[in-house]
Amino acid sequence: MIHPSTTNHQPAASPTANSAASCHSPEQSLQAVVQGRLLILLFLALAVWGWPLRSSLRAQDEHKKVPVIDKITSGAPTQQEFVGIVKSVDLESEVLNVDNITGKSTEFFPLKKKVHVVTADGDKLKLATLKPGTKVLVYFDQKGDRRTITLIEVLTGGPPKKKTPPS
Repeated sequence: MIHPSTTNHQPAASPTANSAASCHSPEQSLQAVVQGRLLILLFLALAVWGWPLRSSLRAQDEHKKVPVIDKITSGAPTQQEFVGIVKSVDLESEVLNVDNITGKSTEFFPLKKKVHVVTADGDKLKLATLKPGTKVLVYFDQKGDRRTITLIEVLTGGPPKKKTPPS
């Protein structure tokens, strides 16, 4: 039987471990702890300060559209209107060509056969009744670069008629 006082459960300390522990003074170990804590605080401060900056920079990177084009290419459809004079109606190609009231610009609208055409009084008309020279108010949805006419309102009775001179 082995006597309990002769067994040593702890390994013998090596001379290098004792010398390493004796090299550091309490001031040096305190300085190392303070430096470690400062590094942690600095890291946390940079992380907290940099997080909002990172997200705002990412938001700027994602939005690379030109502001003027952004209105045209935005995702949600916008309801708009255009007042002008019918220049041409092509039912075969399904295109409505309308001049601005001032005549300075022309707009092209895609036509569907189911587009509702009404007078200013609310009376329904056929799409074929639209003739060049008719003053109209075109209501349409703009989604991206696509237009969809929702309603065409005829503001005048049709193209201006030539007046006959009194006889």
